Amino acid sequence: LLLYHGGFLPDRGLVETIAVLARPELAAAHLVLLGEGPLAAHLRALAAEAPVAGRVHLLPPVPPDALLPWVASADVGVMPNQPRTLNERLSTPNKLFESLAAGLPVVSSDFPERRRIIIDDPAGPLGAVCDPTDPAALAGALAGLLALPPTERAALRARVLAAAHARYTWERQAAVLEQAYGRLTGR
Repeated sequence: LLLYHGGFLPDRGLVETIAVLARPELAAAHLVLLGEGPLAAHLRALAAEAPVAGRVHLLPPVPPDALLPWVASADVGVMPNQPRTLNERLSTPNKLFESLAAGLPVVSSDFPERRRIIIDDPAGPLGAVCDPTDPAALAGALAGLLALPPTERAALRARVLAAAHARYTWERQAAVLEQAYGRLTGR
């Protein structure tokens, strides 16, 4: 089960993700798009087409306090943002940290800050990164995580959750933010 959660917006790679579900290596995968946005009608139309019909599920957003159980129920979080804007290339979206907090491995665009978080983690990778404009690369990254043996998949989820608790909590990041403010203000 692949999960994207967030806004249904043009640069989020949703059309591209639906398209790669047609590839043989993802023939058993289902994609849940949890959210809403201007692309909803187009995504519903794509979801109804063969060969992905019945394997793409659009669901409405859930309240923030109910989100993590939904995220944790998936096998892989998907965030193949397209590199069309500087914002997309530099962003570290909330969905990345929500996925980590739920112990969900991710496949994301190979952008510098995302690579630093996902691949360069001191304990080991927290998922995979790929060129989001290359269908074979996106499909390969998704299929690679889905094909992990159960023990490796469990170890990956445990590593993701441990990284989230060790590095990506408000308590940990508040200290980093306070240090940055201190350097900027001289206090």
